[in-house]
Order: sequence, then C-alpha cells, then structure tokens
Amino acid sequence: MNGVGFSALILFVTLVIFICLNIPISISLGLSSAITLLVTGCPLGVIPSMMQATVQKFSLLTIPLFVFAGALMDKGGISKRLINLADNILGSVHGGLGFVSVLGALFFAAISGSGTATVAAMGSILIPAMIKQGYDAGFSSALSAISGSLGTVIPPSITFIIYGMITGESISNLFLAGIIPGIIFAAMLCITVYVVSKKNNWKGVTERADAKTILKSFLDALPGFLSPVIVLGGIYSGIFTPTEAASVAVVYSFIVSTLIYKELTFEKFKETLFNTAKTTGIILLIIMNAGIFSWVLTQQGIAAALTEFAISLSVNKYIMLIIINIVFLIAGCVMDNTSALYILVPIILPIAQALDINLIHLGVILVLNLSIGQVTPPVGPNLYVAADIGKVKFEDICKKIVPLILMSIVALLVITFVPWLTTCLIK
Repeated sequence: MNGVGFSALILFVTLVIFICLNIPISISLGLSSAITLLVTGCPLGVIPSMMQATVQKFSLLTIPLFVFAGALMDKGGISKRLINLADNILGSVHGGLGFVSVLGALFFAAISGSGTATVAAMGSILIPAMIKQGYDAGFSSALSAISGSLGTVIPPSITFIIYGMITGESISNLFLAGIIPGIIFAAMLCITVYVVSKKNNWKGVTERADAKTILKSFLDALPGFLSPVIVLGGIYSGIFTPTEAASVAVVYSFIVSTLIYKELTFEKFKETLFNTAKTTGIILLIIMNAGIFSWVLTQQGIAAALTEFAISLSVNKYIMLIIINIVFLIAGCVMDNTSALYILVPIILPIAQALDINLIHLGVILVLNLSIGQVTPPVGPNLYVAADIGKVKFEDICKKIVPLILMSIVALLVITFVPWLTTCLIK
C-alpha cells in the first residue's frame, strides 16, 4: 500500500469508528484528521491555523444573519399569516392543508434559509391543524418534514452559501439557480399530496373563503411577502451583496415584527438571540473541523487519487452525475449538510471539472440531494422535529414519508438531466 492509500485508510477508518462510537460528526472529523496527520508525521500545529482560516471569511456572516432574520419573522408572526392566507385559498379542497404546508414552507424558506427552522416554524401550526381536520398524523408530520427541506433549496439557502464558499462559485448565481428546482420540488410534493388526499378523502371542513376575506388575509401577510422580494431583489439587482442582504433582512424583520405586527416581545427577542447563537455555534464548529478534514484530503493526495479512480470508472458526465447522486443520497442519511459538503465536494470538484460539468448545476444537484437527506433516517433532523410536533412514533413517520421521498427523487432526476432548469435564470 502506497503512502496515499495508507493515509486514506487511516482517515476514513478512524472517522467511521468515531461515528460508530456515537461521537458527534463535527468532532469525529477533527479527531480523524488529527490522527492522520500524527501517523503520517505532519505537525499538529497546523490544525489551529487551519481552523481559524476556515471560519475567517467575511461571507460567513451571512449564515447567522439569515438565521436571525428567519427567527425574528417566525416569532414576529409572519408564519401564521402566510398559513392563514394559503388556508383561505386552498383549505377546502382535497389535500388543501397539505398544499398549505408545502406553499407555506416555500414562502418561509425564502426568509429563513434553513430546513429545520422551516419545519419548526410551519409544522408547529400546520401539523396539529391537519390532524384536527382528519389527516393522518404520520403523513401530516412527514409532509411537514419534507416541506421544510425546501428551506435548503429555495434562496437564501445556507447550504448554497457554504457550497459557494468551498467552490468559489457566485452565491448570487447559486441562489438564482435554486429557484426553479425548488418550485419543481414543491410541485412534486403537491402532486403526491393530492393523490394521497383524494384516496383518503382528506379535505377542509369549511368552504373556500370569499374574495374579501382572501384580500384581507393577503394584505395582512403582505409585509412577510415583501421580505424575500426586498432581500433577493436587492441581490439580483446588484444593490447589495448576499452578506449585506442578510443584514437588511434582519433590520426589515425586526421592523415588521415590532412596529407592524407588534408580536415580538422582549422575551421572544431573547429567545431568537439564543437560538441564533446556538445554531451558528453548531454550524461553525462543523465548518472548522470539516475544513481540517478537507485540507487533509488535499494535502495527503487522497482527493486526487479518488478523482483518478472515479474518472477511470466512466468519462460520461451523466453516468458520473448518477454516481454522485447515489453518493450524496447515502451521505445525507448519515451526516449533516455542512459535513457532507466539506468532505465530499473537494473530491467531486476536480471530477466535475475534468468532465466539464457546470459547477452551478452541480451545486443545485448536491443541495437537492442533501435536502432529501434531511428526511432520511438515521440522521434526518427534519423527521425528529416533525415527529416530536406531531406526537408520532419515528417508525410511523418513516413509513409515511416514503412516497414523498420517491417523488422528490423524481424531481432530482429531472434537474440532473435537464441542466437548463438551473442555469436559465443566470445572465
């Protein structure tokens, strides 16, 4: 076994061992990297400097700011107003509340940038409402969980920001590229909801609201609608950068929550600060340790060796995209989005460049895979959040989510083989 093979063996075997010992993935990444450096004779003093260099990037400010903006909008009352509007329009038809769950998540995702945050905000209102109207508790929870995954795809997406940081691709272009795939993802979920609801005769118990009621609920929700319009419109028009847009989102969310809706109390504000700090701390810890792991992959020549091996399997880029999809779907089952990107992108990037795969298209494919990974056990964080809200067994929610995952994979294949859908909005 040559030096590269020995380093790869040490790195990946120790990583698997630490994960099997139930050590958090973020810590496992750092430990396996340190052991590999120690065994191969590299100085461990490089670790602190690499950790600092990984997080010492101005664009990282975007993450806590978008998380904070989403938390303010949630506690400030925007989520329930979006739900009320959608319910007035669609609540009486077969699968009406299911459509509300998907569309509500679609709009809230354009504020929060986080899948789990979208599940918590929308699911806490919609899951009990769906159960009350006769929907199956397991399906209601499963739908809320996978609808929350739209927060990973619809801009502004934290996962797109991290991918852009790793690859150097334009975050603004990645945001644009995620719009149509996100809508296709949502459409596939709505089709599934309609078929299942029609079969089980799930629909609202009230008649469709009249035009006056719908208009009133629209005007009530309008400040919330304007948030993504202002933020994304500012980015795409060149008025401000994604980081500046995140700052604008925080200020706007605070104004709407305090001066317009007047629902953001001091206690709720403290809670948003705490949740933002907690989420940011977790993400930065993962980024620091994953950054070391990624550096070791490159420094030890492991990434280059894996690239050569992958290209030897096939030079057809569409076959390679299928392989990449399979790898990322499996990775999504066992690790969080940030870790998966930092571990696998340095390996996949040179393969994509060698096969002339558009890196913006690749980014959308990877993010779609990871969004599905948020609802696949054993990790699947969205599943745990939704199951807790719906008071259902984890096994039950896993069974009910199968048709939704299958339709999500259909959406993934469409996006994979029709690159134009991701690049048509980019200038």
